[in-house]
Amino acid sequence: MAEGSRYVPDQAKSLQAALAATKEKFAKGDYTAALADAKGSTDKAKEVASAASAKKAELTKEWEGLSAGMPKVLDAIKGRVDILSKSKKLPANVTAEKFASAKSGLDEMTQQWTAATESANGGNLMDAITKGTAVKAKAADVLTALGMPVPEALKS
Repeated sequence: MAEGSRYVPDQAKSLQAALAATKEKFAKGDYTAALADAKGSTDKAKEVASAASAKKAELTKEWEGLSAGMPKVLDAIKGRVDILSKSKKLPANVTAEKFASAKSGLDEMTQQWTAATESANGGNLMDAITKGTAVKAKAADVLTALGMPVPEALKS
């Protein structure tokens, strides 16, 4: 039931409500109706478990896609920021404001990515993907500000 609540909360709530109704019928002595409801709840529980498993697999695949590429993107941004920090003059396409924004954006993305990874490691894939997707969007903005090409994977 825990995975159902985590990955398909609406279906899990519906199952919990059905179980509560079954318990209520049983408590009132309506055993025939309670038994019929219990049999239906068994099928519903299997559906919730199946849906939760499918959603978990989908989220796992999405997280794996994010986590495979994002550290490389952050490393590329860090490398560019490090190089520009040591440079006496910024390139013509990078203003001091854009550079300052990119530096602070890098710090923010690094913290957010760490939080996303911790969420994933803790089993909260939805939170990890939400945070990871925010990092992905911010990375595209920072790459643009630094005059770097934005990979197709960050554009979607």
